[in-house]
Amino acid sequence: MKKAALLLLPLAMASCNYLGIPDGDVSGNILGTQPGGTIRMALRGMTLSGVQTPALDQGNLGTLNPEKRVYAISFPNTPEDGAYELFAYVDGAGSTPNRFDSGEQRSSVRTFVYSQNGAGDKSGKDLLNLKPGWTLMNGLTPGKNGAPFTSIDLTW
Repeated sequence: MKKAALLLLPLAMASCNYLGIPDGDVSGNILGTQPGGTIRMALRGMTLSGVQTPALDQGNLGTLNPEKRVYAISFPNTPEDGAYELFAYVDGAGSTPNRFDSGEQRSSVRTFVYSQNGAGDKSGKDLLNLKPGWTLMNGLTPGKNGAPFTSIDLTW
């Protein structure tokens, strides 16, 4: 019985993100023809004028087959209110390692908005009335609120 408990301990620790394994706040597939190179994920904050912060959560992706890759990321532990974009990119050899640099090939982008306390009447009907927490955006319209977000596919 003790051996079984010891064998399960690494799995329990990994599920709690102690070993650097993502919590799976957002997961999905990266579809389309996979470009060559090291593929990484980026979750970066945005402002109205563009990028606000460096990539917050990046990691190598495992390959299931050449046309389909699976990813899972964790949201930051202490996010700031605002919009964040999620995408995959090819980490180029002549660029800053492990960070997205303009000019590097990237997938389609999905946008998430974080609001600690919500906004307006907190109904989630539009950007001025957000529910508290994470919200997946569909263009300018709020979609699902609250992690985990599954089947969030990106395309090359």
